[in-house]
Amino acid sequence: MKQTNTTNSQKVTSRVTSSEEKFSPTIMADSLEVMEAYCRGRIASLEVSLNSLTIADNTKEIISLCQEIKKERKLLAQIIAKK
Repeated sequence: MKQTNTTNSQKVTSRVTSSEEKFSPTIMADSLEVMEAYCRGRIASLEVSLNSLTIADNTKEIISLCQEIKKERKLLAQIIAKK
């Protein structure tokens, strides 16, 4: 496994073996801790948005928000696994 950490708000990327899923987030961050905090905040923000919608009026928006939350949770799990 090769991991590259850069400073000054540069992208953190990591290369993994073919048996593992690739981990290459598009978040600009100094460290995994910053990336984790960003993901947690984004998930909370998306959940707040989701709570204000009704199924009858906003079905497509709800589906989109759920997909985004799922994507962010998956990224968060990968970040936590890398720590």
